[in-house]
Amino acid sequence: MNLKPRFLLVTILLIVLSAIAGWWSVRTLAEDIVEQWAMRYAEKQALYDKSRTLQPILREIALARQLANSQNIREWARHPGNRKNTRSAIAEMESFRQNFQGQNYFVGLLKNGHYYYNNAENEYSGKEFRYVLDPKQKKDAWFYDLIQQGRDLHINVNPDLELGITKLWIDVLIRDGNDILGIAGTGLDLTGFIRNVVEEGVPGVTSLFVDHAGAIQIHRNQSLIDFGSISKQTNEQRTIDLLFDQASDRKAVLAAMKALEDLQQTVITEFVSVNGKRHLAGVVYLPEIGWYEITLLDLDVLLPFSQFGGILLVYAITLLGAFLLLNLFLNHQVLNPLSQLDRAMARVESGEHVDKNLGEQGTGEVRRLMQRFMHMAHAVRESRHDLESKVQERTLALERLAKIDPLTELLNRRGMTERIESELQRIQRESSHIGLLWLDVDLFKQINDRFGHAVGDQALKVMAEIIRETLRPYDVASRWGGDEFLVLVQPADAETLHHIGTRLCHQITENRQVTTIDGDTIILSASIGGHLSRKNEPLDSLLQHADQALYAAKAAGRNCFRSSEDHHTGTDGSTLPSVIG
Repeated sequence: MNLKPRFLLVTILLIVLSAIAGWWSVRTLAEDIVEQWAMRYAEKQALYDKSRTLQPILREIALARQLANSQNIREWARHPGNRKNTRSAIAEMESFRQNFQGQNYFVGLLKNGHYYYNNAENEYSGKEFRYVLDPKQKKDAWFYDLIQQGRDLHINVNPDLELGITKLWIDVLIRDGNDILGIAGTGLDLTGFIRNVVEEGVPGVTSLFVDHAGAIQIHRNQSLIDFGSISKQTNEQRTIDLLFDQASDRKAVLAAMKALEDLQQTVITEFVSVNGKRHLAGVVYLPEIGWYEITLLDLDVLLPFSQFGGILLVYAITLLGAFLLLNLFLNHQVLNPLSQLDRAMARVESGEHVDKNLGEQGTGEVRRLMQRFMHMAHAVRESRHDLESKVQERTLALERLAKIDPLTELLNRRGMTERIESELQRIQRESSHIGLLWLDVDLFKQINDRFGHAVGDQALKVMAEIIRETLRPYDVASRWGGDEFLVLVQPADAETLHHIGTRLCHQITENRQVTTIDGDTIILSASIGGHLSRKNEPLDSLLQHADQALYAAKAAGRNCFRSSEDHHTGTDGSTLPSVIG
């Protein structure tokens, strides 16, 4: 793809990215405004709802506490079988019934499990005793759970299956010192409470109440209410998990509830997702009843972002126009001259001459770029030939370095391997043989250890020179590694291989002196193993047999030649390296 279409794509991408950045900036600004406004609104709404919620409940709580702390009630709870106490207690409860908002009461006695109730219609006058609580019955579990918890006050929404009613119950423990005698309280009409507290009809605002575990106690949608939370396991409760789309939102709200419980703040707000829509949740704690109020503000309803659409449209149109003008300018001043430069570079790459008028294209920095390119093209043409010559020379030098041992100037292992493999291919065609001589300088490690590596290197050079002078012109020698040398004898037969191997031993014996810096003379010797190739024998086998012959020479006392064809062990004499003063 050419530069011009790429630039157009980049321009479009920049427009899109700028539009997104602008939209994000406007949205972020709007969110900041909404957040500041919504936080204040949520705080005021939550505190207002707290006041409206507590106003009717606190009065009922106070009356319920008075009923539970009544001397007649406590005396009756101690001795529930006493008829006189029962009559006094019922009269006491009836007097309270007239003052309760819902004009109903209930009392449950722990000692005998008797449950008393009367409603606003005085329906149970004379038969206030309704039934006996049974700890084995699930419907009565709430009573014994509250007794076990020992909380003086508890508020929950629960259906009374025996009476067939569902109310917002205010439960207060009847105590005699540290002893719990029962529970007394009253019930508020659930529908009326929801209508007066959480159903204000304000669009985009939803209020609900939850307990410490997040179980929903009051909600305009009664199907979400967790009735009888006190007697349920945590996994059975209907909690705020039903409201929020994401687990992270639930954790954030629960953390806010914990912070409010610790009285760290009055109101905490969190952005949450409800039914796929973004809401601001305002959370406030009601310590008087142990509940939390959560106010959910639907931001799309209260402050829709569509109101910012006009700003974004003007911004997008302005941005598009600016980029179109920029595109026209760059095409004329940059892209078209660069296109000509690209064609000129292709001509230089193919070795052709460049149009002399190229240096007149463009303006400013672009024109200077064109002129510099013209000078560069001329320099490239002049240096190309020199460069190709130098590359060829360096290639040959590198080839030589890769195959020649720098110390002895013989072939190295790589060069010798390639040479042997080439000869193996040749002798397969011609049905001839080659031979290998493997030389090892005797006791070379002692020379290095005693006289140093410099003397050791000198010994290797002497050995290489002896090998070079002894071999035939068409034989090839190499330093195979360390103090080992490998000689390729070609062409060869068993007699020729034995002759050259023996002659090498003799020549090394005759010319085996190396003089140290201190004037000491070191006498050298070498062990030599030879092997004549067999038909179709691979390189690994050749080397293995030559190596075995070398070991045979060492076993024979060193300073001798042994062939892989030898079937006896012997020595031509052994002279170990020594120092002659």
